[in-house]
Amino acid sequence: MRRHYNPSYDMTKSERHKFYHSSAWKNKRDEILRRDHYECQECRKRIDLANRNGVCLNAVDRQIRKAYTVHHIKHLDDYPALALDDDNLESVCMICHNVLHGRVLEPRRFSYKEPVTPERW
Repeated sequence: MRRHYNPSYDMTKSERHKFYHSSAWKNKRDEILRRDHYECQECRKRIDLANRNGVCLNAVDRQIRKAYTVHHIKHLDDYPALALDDDNLESVCMICHNVLHGRVLEPRRFSYKEPVTPERW
């Protein structure tokens, strides 16, 4: 008998893995992406906030990027009961998802190393 996801208890790493590979999550993910028209809701919030405050954004920050990820607003580890709740899910782009989880990379720094071979003109 196949075990279904039960959101009423804390999840272990393997249970979280099973949840993200379950048909219930895949169906819900597709539903949320369609609901949000595959647009990043965090990008939309940033633009709306800037417009309300009269802030002029640069061209990159004025874009609403395409969303491929569905984010748990209240994190799955802390609120497993809200795992499939529509109000707890939003479509986000990869950049915003990384920002939401604190995975922002520092800008690439170029290193000026000696060339492997001497320059010969």
